[in-house]
Amino acid sequence: MMPARSRRMAFPSLGKKACGDRYEKRALEYLRSNNCKILAQNVTYRFGELDLVMEEVGVREVTLVFVEVRKRDPRSLVTPEESVLGKKAQRLIRASQAYLASYRGPASAVRIDLIAFHGEELTHHSNFISL
Repeated sequence: MMPARSRRMAFPSLGKKACGDRYEKRALEYLRSNNCKILAQNVTYRFGELDLVMEEVGVREVTLVFVEVRKRDPRSLVTPEESVLGKKAQRLIRASQAYLASYRGPASAVRIDLIAFHGEELTHHSNFISL
């Protein structure tokens, strides 16, 4: 008798990279619709990665925005927000500082945002991590 085919085999999930790319694309579309211009995507350093680097053009100033994109299943024990605390936050700060060292754009302010996906629901946390 053959074993029953598991649901996982019948409906393979997206790999981590493909899943991350899908949600980064959704985050990018959202940010572009909110006066943000993309400067870079998936900037990698030895000690961390920046998912999205944007410039937000306001009435009085331009803000350089580093965006971390996190997705978690609603049934997950850890929320997207909780997954960015601790060591991950420190890596984001270090990567942001490394990017700033070579940035020569017009921004006069800087912040780190989080785009959190709880399932398919998008939540934007502005200035989630202090620099």
